[in-house]
Amino acid sequence: MQGVDRTRRVAQAIAEELPGALREVKDPRVTGLITVHEVTVSRDLGVAKVRFDVLGGADAAAACAGLRHAAGFLRSRLAALLRLRRMPELRFELDEPSRIGELLQRIKTQDSAV
Repeated sequence: MQGVDRTRRVAQAIAEELPGALREVKDPRVTGLITVHEVTVSRDLGVAKVRFDVLGGADAAAACAGLRHAAGFLRSRLAALLRLRRMPELRFELDEPSRIGELLQRIKTQDSAV
């Protein structure tokens, strides 16, 4: 059970520090409004999957390519901030609009029920 807590803490730490590191990326494809929705880390701390969305009508495919290109820089930046012995490899996945819409619909129904 202790391993699950560690992966959760590492994922939370990455989710907290990643937006600041994203501001340091100079790639114009990444300068849009990128929102990190979820970070999950594998049990062996080898891979961190980052689910994100692009707001403001920016090109999501270009942002995804830019993030993948900047993954090494972001990984080294996060490693310096988090001081982990082994920093997970960052893999970026565009969050599906249907999932976001589903969550918003669920919130709307809960609000109207209250």
